[in-house]
Amino acid sequence: MEIAVIDYGNGNLGSLLAALRRLGQQPRVIRDAHDIQPVDTVIFPGVGSLASVIDRLKDHGLFNWLNELYDAQTPILGICLGLQLFFDQGAEGGEGLHWIKGSVPEIQAPILPHIGWNTVDVTPDPFLWKGLAAPYTFYFVHTYRILPEDPSIVRGFTQYYEEFPVAIEAPPLYGVQFHPELSGVKGAQVLRNFLEMVENPHGNLASRRLA
Repeated sequence: MEIAVIDYGNGNLGSLLAALRRLGQQPRVIRDAHDIQPVDTVIFPGVGSLASVIDRLKDHGLFNWLNELYDAQTPILGICLGLQLFFDQGAEGGEGLHWIKGSVPEIQAPILPHIGWNTVDVTPDPFLWKGLAAPYTFYFVHTYRILPEDPSIVRGFTQYYEEFPVAIEAPPLYGVQFHPELSGVKGAQVLRNFLEMVENPHGNLASRRLA
């Protein structure tokens, strides 16, 4: 399976790449247009700020390619900031990719960022939670949170002074606010579930590739 991990330029990819390699994958880091190649899936890691990331994607020739992948229904996983990039507008300034209607406001809490382990209340039977059992506890580091216009895409919530969504499923887009690569065995299972879906979405190997 060809997995593209997008590098936003801050070098904080090691944990995600290591987690994918532990699952038997050989992810390819995509930094600019010269790295573009056929892929089965794209993973947006959870580092950086929304406005600066969008500018970097445009400056490095990735913005149009990513939109083409989205239009071709290539499965895309967003982690933390990577999830927030799917939306229209962020409270920290700047636009997202406009793939999902909604915004990215700041968490209403006296202490920010929200850092540490927290429990996720999951919706029944979404594939992301396959093979897991309660408590669904994952590691978070974030100041902003997603606010989708369509609540039906939400697959999990957490509570930090207020309740907010932390997982979505809106094919070809999937996302989690927590960091599965930092969440031990349960986080590894979330990544495994996503990759199994990419490889075998309807009983057949995903054929969605775009160079």
